[in-house]
Parts: sequence; C-alpha cells; structure tokens
Amino acid sequence: MEFELPRITLSNRERELVALLSQGHTDQEAADRLGISPRTVTGLVRGLMDRLGVDNRFQLGLALGLLGQEHE
Repeated sequence: MEFELPRITLSNRERELVALLSQGHTDQEAADRLGISPRTVTGLVRGLMDRLGVDNRFQLGLALGLLGQEHE
C-alpha cells in the first residue's frame, strides 16, 4: 500500500518548532524557547497534523521525515 503525502510548506515558526521537538524538547520547553504559549505549540502541531492528514504525533514525525527526505 502506497501513501502519498500532500506537499506542504512549513513556516519559519513551524520549522523551528519541529526542530526543537525533534531534539526531544517538551512542548513547554519549545514554547519557552520560541517565546510562545504551550497552547500555541499545540495549535501549530495540530495544524501540521491536519495539513498532512495524520492522526497522531508519531505519524506526524514519520510524515515530516519523509517530506525532509524528498527535499534532500
């Protein structure tokens, strides 16, 4: 079964957030570093999940990894 991801462009803030979360930072730590609220972090993550059509953060990580490979 083949799964095709929609092509999306991440904003600078989304890229920064994804980088922090991929380094193991919690939502709270990422929020503190970006100067935003944890609720904004949740909203950004949910927005990415919706745009990529995934149901959880694990799937989001896999999808973002696949998208990153496409840009190499």
